[in-house]
Amino acid sequence: MQDSSAFQYIAIDQIHESTTNPRQTFEQSKLEELAESIRQHGLIQPITIRPNASGFEIVAGARRFRAAQLAEVFSLPARIVDLDDAAAMEWQLVENSQRVDVHPYEEAQGFQRLLDLPGYDVAALVAKSGKSASHIYARLSLLQLIPDVAQAFVEERITASHANLIARLPQEHQAEAFENCWRKDWQDKEAHLLPAKHLSAWIQANLYLNLAEAPFDREDTTLKPEAGACITCPRRSGYNTSLFADVQGDQCLDAPCFQAKVAAHIDREIAARPELVTIETAWRAPKEQHPGALQKHQYRELDIPDNPDAEPPCPHTKSALIVFGKHAGHTLTVCVDPDCPVHNPREAARVAADLAPVMAPAAEEETEEEAAQRQAEHEQRMAEYNAEQERKEEERKAEFERQQKEYEAEQARREKQRKARLATFDRILDQAPAMFTAAQLHFFLRLVVYIDPYSFLEEVASHFAADDENHEQTEHEIVLSALEATTDEKLTSFALRLALTDHLGIPRDTDPDLLTEAEAVFVPPQAKPKKATKAKAAPSLVKPAEKKTTAKKQKAA
Repeated sequence: MQDSSAFQYIAIDQIHESTTNPRQTFEQSKLEELAESIRQHGLIQPITIRPNASGFEIVAGARRFRAAQLAEVFSLPARIVDLDDAAAMEWQLVENSQRVDVHPYEEAQGFQRLLDLPGYDVAALVAKSGKSASHIYARLSLLQLIPDVAQAFVEERITASHANLIARLPQEHQAEAFENCWRKDWQDKEAHLLPAKHLSAWIQANLYLNLAEAPFDREDTTLKPEAGACITCPRRSGYNTSLFADVQGDQCLDAPCFQAKVAAHIDREIAARPELVTIETAWRAPKEQHPGALQKHQYRELDIPDNPDAEPPCPHTKSALIVFGKHAGHTLTVCVDPDCPVHNPREAARVAADLAPVMAPAAEEETEEEAAQRQAEHEQRMAEYNAEQERKEEERKAEFERQQKEYEAEQARREKQRKARLATFDRILDQAPAMFTAAQLHFFLRLVVYIDPYSFLEEVASHFAADDENHEQTEHEIVLSALEATTDEKLTSFALRLALTDHLGIPRDTDPDLLTEAEAVFVPPQAKPKKATKAKAAPSLVKPAEKKTTAKKQKAA
């Protein structure tokens, strides 16, 4: 490489930008500031160029060149160097990496261009640029962003922290993670960007799975043959520790594959150990529950390891396999009797407070008569104790039946109340006026104040989605589509559905019953018309005379 250290003035129309320059984004206001400085003081720092067939190509100084064009100068001070393509790209990369305002995505593209050339690897980039390996891996990972996220990053709608977190994920999860960068509150016109720590927490909770806690053997290649063993899989944080330097432990990044292996492991365990009790540690709909699995209220977890050969602490102790919920696939020890006197503290206290009588010890010199009397007294106490236990058991059964009937009656009452509230809701929507009165608008605005911005759309969207379980629209899209299809005279009914859906449930005593209030405002009870009644004659103080016809009849007789 030849280098003329002294600079020369080159006509600006003979200079052109390089197509391989990593830097493609220039802030217009900064360019105009630099152009004004060039007009007043000239260009203090020369640009670096190399000759080619079209004149001179810029190696370093594209921003100064653009500002000089705005300043309309005739020539620029330039240092001419003789570089081949690889050396020029390396120079551009190093020059831009030393600047603080180069965009990370453009820096990543520059790193990738060098890696595409023979003789370059990450170690070489570390030596050439002075950057750490983790920095280079983080920049290169940005090139794995899906187009929508990459565009948002280039346009600076998300920060480098957001982009780095998303870029480390498999591409099929990036769109979902990108959506969780934003939140739109009820008072927002547009969704606002959440801090990167919120995105990191969401990824940790929803996409990262700690392989150290996996219930299956991470070296097993047969659980999911097409995926192979976890320890050799590239879709985990431990495969590239430089890129995931901030992530604790070895995290699986492929949740569907992880869950498929857990399901296969559960099937294997049930087949190999049919004596296992299956349990679920989280609630789900009955139709989704594993056949025969015990629910959370039907067992008690014991703080002892699963050891089939150990002496059980009670007759109801079993080895259990978690088939759904937290720690699915793991085995533990449970007691399957909720009223076990060994593991239920309340039952144990009741038994301890009501111990069976024990026969008195025999005296040193006891006659047969005294022994017989002691035995008879013990049998009498035992009979009284057993009778008392039977009485208490009957009382417990009666109390349980009473509570059960009260519970069923309360459930029936609440179900009747829920149906009545649903009927009220439908009546309000059916009879909604085409336009609100002032009083109705005032109450509607009260409803808007009570809207929960994080949940109210879910029920509304489920109503409009009806039985279509395969729809791929978001809740916002479903509701907006329904709004577009609503006629003008039904807009008030649509608005009331949005505002009242959250109030269908039975309110607590301390909460206002807005549905009942809405009924009074929008569907006031109609006054029943009074029945017409005959006017009663005023009472007369004079006794009416008897009819003459009656007297004549009596004479004739």
